[in-house]
Amino acid sequence: MTAKRQFAERPHRQKYNQYQGVLGVVVGIDGRDSVGHIWYKLKCVDCGEIHLRDARQLQRGMKSQDCKFFKPYNWSGFEREDAIMRRQYGISMEEFDELLEFQGGGCAICSKPIEELRRRMNIDHDHKSGKVRGILCSGCNTGLGHLGDNIEGLKKALYYLENTPFDEFANAR
Repeated sequence: MTAKRQFAERPHRQKYNQYQGVLGVVVGIDGRDSVGHIWYKLKCVDCGEIHLRDARQLQRGMKSQDCKFFKPYNWSGFEREDAIMRRQYGISMEEFDELLEFQGGGCAICSKPIEELRRRMNIDHDHKSGKVRGILCSGCNTGLGHLGDNIEGLKKALYYLENTPFDEFANAR
């Protein structure tokens, strides 16, 4: 059985003791981890909280994910829902809200208000061109999809509702 490796305090290795940079100011040392890295207590310049950073993270200017102002490198500048809408449909959250208000606060087909729905509304769009058509509830959006997203499918469904096959069958006997 081997003894646990002990690390001697080496002042020359603690070169970030006096660190003052883009991340903040080092206010102390928290200790070492199992491989000997020194963990520095850093007072964050953005939030004022204390975060633990090692020498590599300080050298590279890597912000702590614990900071409430942390944003990943690929953050677009928009909140999550807004970024998804912009990427998938080309409209912003503000445009979505304006369109929903223009539609009367509900589904463009059945007029069911958004407050009655358990989920969010669907952005209906033309799958060929990508052009947004309106905002629908899940039932209406699914119905359009099952009818083929075309006028012929809707005409056939309307004809079916007005002239059910059973009525035609019964009249033909």
